[in-house]
Amino acid sequence: AIDYLNGLDRAAIRAHEHDLLTYAREGLRQFNWARVIGDAPGKAAILSFEADGMHAHDLATILDREGVAVRAGHHCAQPLMERFGVASTTRASFGLYNTRAEVDVMLEALAKARKILV
Repeated sequence: AIDYLNGLDRAAIRAHEHDLLTYAREGLRQFNWARVIGDAPGKAAILSFEADGMHAHDLATILDREGVAVRAGHHCAQPLMERFGVASTTRASFGLYNTRAEVDVMLEALAKARKILV
């Protein structure tokens, strides 16, 4: 496993992950009911957001049923959540194995969840 990891082009992986993060963030902006939490430059390919009228756990359950794996809750970061004034977030993480098509599936699942929950 270490030999495999050492053989990867880490700069290319970072660029790919950043592209997915940017693509997902821009896609999320189409929803006026969604708000990105934490958008610092140079951040890891992790997209945390809240969705008006939808609890993060309910949203995560529906996304799971649509084949989209996310995390939901306060992510063991209660002080940070308090600083941002949110009770919980939904969090998607992107890696070298993810694709833009999978981001599209997530965005479609979010739209479907909105119709179900609100």
